[in-house]
Amino acid sequence: MSRSVYEIRAVGEVPPDLLDDFEGATVSKDPGGSTIHVVLGDEAELHGLLAALSREGYALVDVRREPPVELEND
Repeated sequence: MSRSVYEIRAVGEVPPDLLDDFEGATVSKDPGGSTIHVVLGDEAELHGLLAALSREGYALVDVRREPPVELEND
């Protein structure tokens, strides 16, 4: 299964427990908001995370899918 890394910026301070359903998600505080980094398996997971943020009243500033990182074989 292909997985994608996303960076999501939201207005306000997103509490880490809001991301409990999204394994490996991290949140950092920025001036005026929060940045979430998360690896998701498909668009349904992305929409689930965006819906969770919306339900809690967070406005989105930006959603970016980061380029895939190729791992080198040792």
